[in-house]
Amino acid sequence: MRNSLMDRAAGNQIDVILTHPRHQQGLRTLIELIADLRRCRLAADLYEFQEQLFRLVLEIEQRRSEISRVVKRLRKPGGTLPQGAPDLGTDLDPSDLDSWMLEDEVYERIWRQLKSIGDALAWRSFGYDRRVIMALSRNASPGIMHGKDGLTKEREVIASAWRDNSEFVLHHDLTAALRVGDLSVFRADGSVLLHEVKTNSNRRIRKQDQLLIDTSTVLADEGTLPSGITPVRTQIPLVTNLRGLREVLGLAHERTGIQAGVVSPGRAVVAASQYTAAQYYREDTFGARFSADLARCQRRIGIQSPEHTLKMTSLDSAARWPARPPWAIYPLAPDVAASLIADAMFFFVCMSPDAIIRQLADVGVLAEWMQPLDGTEDWTKPLLRVAATTGNRLWFTSLNPEAIASLMLEFIDLRSWSRQVALMLGGDVPAGTRPWPCFSDEYRTWA
Repeated sequence: MRNSLMDRAAGNQIDVILTHPRHQQGLRTLIELIADLRRCRLAADLYEFQEQLFRLVLEIEQRRSEISRVVKRLRKPGGTLPQGAPDLGTDLDPSDLDSWMLEDEVYERIWRQLKSIGDALAWRSFGYDRRVIMALSRNASPGIMHGKDGLTKEREVIASAWRDNSEFVLHHDLTAALRVGDLSVFRADGSVLLHEVKTNSNRRIRKQDQLLIDTSTVLADEGTLPSGITPVRTQIPLVTNLRGLREVLGLAHERTGIQAGVVSPGRAVVAASQYTAAQYYREDTFGARFSADLARCQRRIGIQSPEHTLKMTSLDSAARWPARPPWAIYPLAPDVAASLIADAMFFFVCMSPDAIIRQLADVGVLAEWMQPLDGTEDWTKPLLRVAATTGNRLWFTSLNPEAIASLMLEFIDLRSWSRQVALMLGGDVPAGTRPWPCFSDEYRTWA
């Protein structure tokens, strides 16, 4: 169970990573950043917050670059530590490649954790409008900004817009979610301008410019994005079971480190606080207790076989899925949200596949699972086929695993989610469209 934290981390590396001094310092920093972001009210607050985040991210990226240099050197036959190598953050052997591979793992995680705070800043800046986040995430990740051509120019644009016009400019490189354009300029009239910065205007790439124009047009006037996806804002109110998640996480931290509970019909969650659990469990007993609680919860929600269940986890997910809401905006206390980001706390949520089929049927949608639900699901292929009849026409489509992930990890009320699926099959969405439905009042849910 504990090794599911990171598939690439073996043996006791998970404990070493979580107790690494820089990782623990990073957790404290995350708590402060989340609290600071939630206190932001004015453009000036957002500007100062972004400046603070920029310094932190750049520092970590520089450190990652130094570690990478050492790793490359040690990987060579007979490789030794390069001159001027940074100090290793642990008591491990600095001449051992594995020591630096672990150090690289730690700083890669810290980098993603800070980027998830950047994602929270983006959601906050755009009023928690999922359409915008989803639209701007449909591109390849730009990678790190340390040493990037054009970084100085981007920073100049941000500074001058604030100095000259008191306009906050969101820097996309601080996020994992925003991948279209370099900057978002929040103008005094309430509009937002997407900006692609080039140090040399002769080097502009027509494909990038067209992507920016097409994306901006869809966000302003609706329509289909260049990726083929059509954002659809529904009038169905967003209802969630996040209160149940908050209560289970709180009890896990306050009690013995593990807590399970059924938070709604057909949905259960098992949460763990790793630092609390360390006081009550050994590694083997922790895994056994967690697995036993998970199995018991699955039975309570009507799951008869582990070969037919839906199960997802929060583990090691910070800044990995650009269109998902980051943990920092969940309605959780800053220390709990930060702990989820850093995996000091985590949870598994399971749902009954049969309960989902029944609820869809209640709103007039016929559904069937397209893959075995035994933990071997292929996330690149459709997972659920849905169909509904309107008049004399049959409307059908398939849902990819990410659509199920939003239901489960965002704890969306199953009936509300099912009504949204039914709406997409109601005949109002043109045939051949790949709709991405968004709740209209989503801003009310997030912190």
